[in-house]
Amino acid sequence: MEGKGKHTKIGKSFGVGVVGLGEGKGVVKGLHGHPELKIQAVCDTDKTLTTEIREMFNIPNGYEDINDLLKHKDIHIVLLYTPDQLHVQHIRACFESGKHVICTKPLVTSQSEAAEIMKIKKQYPHLQLMVGQSSRFFGPMLKQREAYDTGKLGELSFAETQYVHDMRWFYNNRPWAREGGFDLLFACASHPVDLIRWYMGDVAEVHAFGDRSLIAKDADFKERDIFTINLKFENGKIGRVLGLYGLEHLHQTRPWIEVALYGNQGTFIAKYPQLQANIKYNNGVEHVEHYFEDIYHYFQYEGVNHHAGEFVNYTEYFARCLVKGETAMPDAVDGFKTMATLEAARKSMNENKAVKVERYVS
Repeated sequence: MEGKGKHTKIGKSFGVGVVGLGEGKGVVKGLHGHPELKIQAVCDTDKTLTTEIREMFNIPNGYEDINDLLKHKDIHIVLLYTPDQLHVQHIRACFESGKHVICTKPLVTSQSEAAEIMKIKKQYPHLQLMVGQSSRFFGPMLKQREAYDTGKLGELSFAETQYVHDMRWFYNNRPWAREGGFDLLFACASHPVDLIRWYMGDVAEVHAFGDRSLIAKDADFKERDIFTINLKFENGKIGRVLGLYGLEHLHQTRPWIEVALYGNQGTFIAKYPQLQANIKYNNGVEHVEHYFEDIYHYFQYEGVNHHAGEFVNYTEYFARCLVKGETAMPDAVDGFKTMATLEAARKSMNENKAVKVERYVS
């Protein structure tokens, strides 16, 4: 097993700034020593954390105010891991400073914010904005996408995705979440919804059900934390999403995130955080692929609590898109379609009926 994370070739050097070091410290660790993506500055409102990360990884500059970081002309890409309610403000500031942006999900939390983002984007058409949907960039998911893109699965008939995670640590340590109004549908189920849309395309209609687990009730978490979402896509095909966050988790047998693709030439089930996939192609032998050699790349900072390898993968992908003049995906519009699907699911649960997915922005 390698003793360090993997860095792949970009074709051009870029300066990087990281804002929000709770999640962001993973990408700082992952990009440390990268020959073409060099972190020039980090920023967090927690001065102690900023100083700690800056000194640990020998970062030239550290700030408490994003505006100070954005003054650096040698920063070309900014990665935002800031609270959801600050995304519009921070994206605008980055664009006004001429910086490309990768922003953690969810990009926005309302249609009005989506409209504001589109307005900003139109003012700066030369700058790119990508949603940091890290699950697309985990090893087994990348192998799965390669199999799909090269035709090994044939045409997909059905897909199902899940995000299952014991959230008691969250219920018991986030008093503000227990006050009500925090929506796990948007905060967590955006992962499996994004992943199923990646393959099956735009969603036409959803029929969703939601419930509150006994674990959530015991923790006095007032919102729903169990979701099942049936989807009908614009192409007429169907799929299913599961979000379950109040459970005793069997980590060895139940992956947190799973993407199952069923095609007329094969089946491929990719898993997270397990570095493995279950695969069977036509007339082939069912087998499990293991990617253990990549374990340090993906879990190089505080284990599975930080997505270092995924963050490195999508930053490299984003930079390569800049070099090639291609649009990095998921872009803002694609991110808004995921949000529209989630809004339709919430409406479906509230009204107990199937709901059509509306356009999120005009």
